[in-house]
Amino acid sequence: MKNKVGILTWHYYFNFGSSLQAFALQKLIEGLGYDVRILNYRNPLLDKRIWWKDAARVVLCHTIGLFSQRVRNKYSIPNAERFQKRYLRQTMRFENPRCLPSHIKGYRSLVYGADQIWAPNVYKPIYMGAYVPDGVRKVSYAASVGLNHIPDELADTYAGNLSSFHAIAVREEEGRDLLKSRCNVDAQVVLDPTLMIEVQVYRNMERPLDVPIAGEYLFCYFLNKTHQYRERVKDYAKRHGLQIVGCSDKESDAEWMHRLENVGADQFLWLVDNATAVFTDSYHGSIFSLLFHKDFWTLVRFAEDSPICQNSRIRQLQNYFGIGHRIISATSEMDESKAIDYELFERQLTELRLHSLTYLRNAL
Repeated sequence: MKNKVGILTWHYYFNFGSSLQAFALQKLIEGLGYDVRILNYRNPLLDKRIWWKDAARVVLCHTIGLFSQRVRNKYSIPNAERFQKRYLRQTMRFENPRCLPSHIKGYRSLVYGADQIWAPNVYKPIYMGAYVPDGVRKVSYAASVGLNHIPDELADTYAGNLSSFHAIAVREEEGRDLLKSRCNVDAQVVLDPTLMIEVQVYRNMERPLDVPIAGEYLFCYFLNKTHQYRERVKDYAKRHGLQIVGCSDKESDAEWMHRLENVGADQFLWLVDNATAVFTDSYHGSIFSLLFHKDFWTLVRFAEDSPICQNSRIRQLQNYFGIGHRIISATSEMDESKAIDYELFERQLTELRLHSLTYLRNAL
């Protein structure tokens, strides 16, 4: 029997969540006895956008005489690429989606997910079943619609694409409901793959910083608008006697935090695990705070009326684990008197893992 399984996901974005969710799904499927490969499809438009953004930064640094260590390191062996080479089993790289069939010859199944690969604002047919030859089973695991709507011009397209799937599971209940109401597609809800892996696996991957942090610290991991949260973080750190450490490419953030540059996903794991407290607006920042049993706060990144609102994933964590008191806006009150019940979290996680694993085993 064929036992090769491919994964199509956003594995090469230069952020920690993308790399870690790809690794987690790969490991999860390997644990079921399959030979797994991540299909190394690269969207050339996205690659060019990333390249031009970084190239512009290099030119600027040369111009003003500040060619930083971060830029030098990024253009030698970027941490993202180092992590991918060490932990992700990838096929040969390809940019033309029509080349997909040649990379999955002899495969039993192709798994789509996780991450927001089904978000309407970045829709690409290759992430929704296109170009797959007959005989390869199409399965989704924790794929996310991301937004709170599917536009009229895509609803029929989504329905047609997903009609050829053997099994469909999404990451959020709101995504499941959208697929049903807009596309008449039935889907299950499963855990993000990063929640499916035992915490010791991540601890074994951790890589300490080259320069140790002296003393206890509050770790900041924000993907958007840190100025909205600055005073709140500073106040919390002062009251609890913590230094502020954070990952940031903004020079101005060095004024109020110990700003770390050129951090890899394995070092990100170490930073979360060893922090006394965590403040984040990141979905995966929240997940790893939970897995490492941290005292953490998730600040909502999107306005609910925004056309690109992606808060459903944070609400899903709230629904699963009862952490609504730890999800706050830039102005809402913080109730520090109520701790996170990690015994309850572990019990709920065990039950949810069983459901998700049963789905995946049957789907493959």
